[in-house]
Amino acid sequence: MIKAANPKRFNLSALQMVSVAEPEQNIATIERLLSDLEPIPNQLVLLPENALSFANKAAYLTLAEQIGEGVLQSQLACLAARYQCYLVCGSFPIRPEQSQPQQSGIYTTSLVFSPQGRLISHYHKIHLFDALVSDAKGLYKESDTFLAGQDLQLFDWKNGNKSVKVGLAICYDLRFPSLFQALRDNGAEVILVPAAFTQPTGYAHWLPLLQARAIENQCYVVAANQGGTHPCGRQTYGHSMIISPWGKVLTECYSGDAFIVSEFEKKLIDEIRMAMPVSQHNRFITTLISES
Repeated sequence: MIKAANPKRFNLSALQMVSVAEPEQNIATIERLLSDLEPIPNQLVLLPENALSFANKAAYLTLAEQIGEGVLQSQLACLAARYQCYLVCGSFPIRPEQSQPQQSGIYTTSLVFSPQGRLISHYHKIHLFDALVSDAKGLYKESDTFLAGQDLQLFDWKNGNKSVKVGLAICYDLRFPSLFQALRDNGAEVILVPAAFTQPTGYAHWLPLLQARAIENQCYVVAANQGGTHPCGRQTYGHSMIISPWGKVLTECYSGDAFIVSEFEKKLIDEIRMAMPVSQHNRFITTLISES
């Protein structure tokens, strides 16, 4: 685990957790890991999917808050301000806006808090995990609980007079390369992937999918996964990692509560994109645009 002392650095980091149903216990775990991490000012810290509650439909519906309001979001904002970091909650249950047509369900949403404790961006998960997995749970059907998001989301990660575009994705989104390409086309140099990948799917696909998304888009990929056996009996794969735009695993943890850190190097992205300008060579996208 790296602890960089230079406050001018752009440090990427992720917290791996084995979240339980009770938010208070998970908040305590996050605070303990942040204390151990000792982030430098403006460090980017990603939490996994379902960070504040790893539970069921009834629990998520009960815990859901309006965007930017509520006790649990306030606690996350306070942690971001206390540790002066960009704190990204991988996912949290959010009610639809009151101005939206009445809908049955809630969103599962990434929340981005600034070092001042302000909610500066949020992303509603677009691709919902409805799949049959060879584990004890078997059938996963997020669409029974959650609404699908519609919009890409990026935010500016600032440190001094410099800024980096960061794209947001959640878990199952990882299997859809067009989403990541769209984030790259909108300026992303870092893409965040909070997740709760199951043990079977993680063992089979986690690493190759993350490396592919990093290589294809020549971006850093920061992946924070749930990592262990949860009280409900579900098993998640762990192996949270940070991957370079060349596809190299820069740092990784395996199971249990942990944190990882790696430095963001703008120069590396520029060198790779200049040597191999894949975005300029992509004839498929150009063809589609010319035909529309």
